[in-house]
Amino acid sequence: DDSRKKLAAALGCAPKEVYFTSGGTESDNWAILEGAYLQRRVGRHIISSAVEHDAVRKPLEKLAREGWEITLLSPDSTGAISADAVRAALREDTALVTLMMVNNETDIAGIARTLRAAKSKALLHTDAVQAFMKEPFSAKTLGADMISVSGHKVHAPKGIGALYIRQGLKLPAHILGGGQEDGL
Repeated sequence: DDSRKKLAAALGCAPKEVYFTSGGTESDNWAILEGAYLQRRVGRHIISSAVEHDAVRKPLEKLAREGWEITLLSPDSTGAISADAVRAALREDTALVTLMMVNNETDIAGIARTLRAAKSKALLHTDAVQAFMKEPFSAKTLGADMISVSGHKVHAPKGIGALYIRQGLKLPAHILGGGQEDGL
């Protein structure tokens, strides 16, 4: 509980919004797969980028094999995915947007504002593994529904990660059978 409080303070969120995982890969998989499945009623379209980590790309490939349509945006000359590019790719049936934050190249907060302005029902996930504790951000200012982080990038042992899940988002469990992390 003490560790959860410390991580929540670092993420700028409530402790009950932090779920420990085995690392960034598990956090990404949980957010992408369960977020997509949760949003099936919205549609079967996902926006991501062509330069994501395998922890994001592989779940997207799985969803594509299941019939989901994946739009992969190309980064601009600065390495960023712009809010305008997301807006152009956004459709009524977009269920999920998943983009890595890296080192603030991609303006996740701007993309969150774009989704709200478009009244999109899409969930927003960001893989913030590379940015966590290196670039200032908080869950509140980012506006993402789900944020993946990993301990090994900030000198913690490997095998420690977390997924921020916005309060009110009822993301289903990704690994079944354990009672830890409130059964999730």
